Amino acid sequence: MTGRVTINTDLNFVQGLIHHGAADLKKCYQCSTCTVACPLTPDEAPFPRKEMLWAQWGMKDKLVRDMDLWLCHNCNDCTDLCPRGAKPGEVMSALRNQTIEHYSYPASISRAARTLNGNVILF
Repeated sequence: MTGRVTINTDLNFVQGLIHHGAADLKKCYQCSTCTVACPLTPDEAPFPRKEMLWAQWGMKDKLVRDMDLWLCHNCNDCTDLCPRGAKPGEVMSALRNQTIEHYSYPASISRAARTLNGNVILF
């Protein structure tokens, strides 16, 4: 017999994603087209399908610790091929923005990062 599994969801996190450009997040029905289309998908991980599911469920705790978010380089192959128009590329950008805000201190860094639209400058 298996134990009880508790999923902690944060609906405010989902609203934040929508605010950051993931308005079509709920259109995703987990067909895996994005995962097949992505040239960066690791063999052992269903990227970005996994992130789409976690985002729909509002699983903030998992997403802000997910290193796979940073694999995406916004080629938009997933968005172009998505049969439902869920725009996984835009969702990934919104997820990165939310993650930056989550870890940013002071708030001025968070506001500056928000203006980058998910395009993080690494130097």
